[in-house]
Amino acid sequence: MKRANQRRETLRAQQKRRWRLYVVGAGLLMSYFTYSFLFDSMGFMKYLSMKRTQAKMAEEVQALQEKNARLRKDIDAVKNNPDVLETLARERLGMVRKDETVFLVVPEPKRP
Repeated sequence: MKRANQRRETLRAQQKRRWRLYVVGAGLLMSYFTYSFLFDSMGFMKYLSMKRTQAKMAEEVQALQEKNARLRKDIDAVKNNPDVLETLARERLGMVRKDETVFLVVPEPKRP
């Protein structure tokens, strides 16, 4: 009888050791996969960073598209509207018509 009990106890002890080994191995494996999932070169944190960068770039693209639309509208106005062309020539280039007289008003210098 002693031998049978001793064998059973030996088997139980071996099974416990195996079980502990499996649990420790599974824990280490899960730790590795968790670390890999979160912090690896293509992990979740990198994904979140890339998602933020993509959102910023999408906003910049939208702003540039709006600016391009405004500039196209301005170009179209200069090409097709003579009043806009005249206004730009007067304001930016200081041009006047032949029959107009230009008066230049110089402000007085400030006295200390």
